[in-house]
Amino acid sequence: MWLFDFPLLERTYYQLAVNFDVFGNVSHQAQTRLYFDLIRNGAEQNFLRLMPADSRDGYLDDWYQSGGKFKMWLDYEAIDNDKPTALKLDEKDPKRDFAMQLLARYGELNARPDPINRCDGAYCSRPNIDPALQSAEQALSRLTSRPAAGLKVIDQLPEATMLRIETTSGKREVYSLLRNRAHSNVAFLLGESLRYQPGLDTLTLFPGVLSSYPNFMFNIPAEQVPAFVEAMENARDAHRFEQIVERWGIRRSHPQFWFYFHDLSQYVHETDPVEEGVLDMNRYQNL
Repeated sequence: MWLFDFPLLERTYYQLAVNFDVFGNVSHQAQTRLYFDLIRNGAEQNFLRLMPADSRDGYLDDWYQSGGKFKMWLDYEAIDNDKPTALKLDEKDPKRDFAMQLLARYGELNARPDPINRCDGAYCSRPNIDPALQSAEQALSRLTSRPAAGLKVIDQLPEATMLRIETTSGKREVYSLLRNRAHSNVAFLLGESLRYQPGLDTLTLFPGVLSSYPNFMFNIPAEQVPAFVEAMENARDAHRFEQIVERWGIRRSHPQFWFYFHDLSQYVHETDPVEEGVLDMNRYQNL
């Protein structure tokens, strides 16, 4: 979690927008990215100042594991462990408490309610939508916020999967199933795959198309969503995941592939015309 103040925002704008040369040489490209690395660390330190002083080292150590500690010693400023925070936060999990207070206070300004991923009761779906879609969202919520160590199918999923849910009335809704990749640290420009922590990966499900580069798509009748979720929960190897793809997946070789792929763009046109654009299928996989 980062906290951008105005000086950091200004430095980011002038470095990454005003003075950024898309056609610059390798040195310019590398220096720009390395400079933003320092800006990111500054935003992390801003956030840590909001946490209780005795918890800051723990969060920093979690963000910079393994080789990240060397980068932290080499390039970054030491954090402030002396000045207390002015916020009243839960001592057991101050970061989560801060995030929940932030959502409660400012959620109506710049964040939509997220009952699917942040379900805190018996009902894990959006109100005032088609009952068939409510049942589908209730079932799909079982896939969210669970680490891959307990939901093995995450290991088989790409980063951005689209779920196209069809009701018996002919209405369809599109959801983005995003794979949140865990890292031991993000302190280096290269070698990202060496710092993956796949056992800690989780899934986020959100209504709409949240990626310009869909990696795959499933087309699922609303009444079959519980069966789809159960199959996903039981898919502990590639063979079982293959069965899910065979039943609901839309591969490049699917006879109606172009209909389904273009329908994603049509859905964005219908639901968010201001932000609509042409989706790039260059990263679409044939699972």
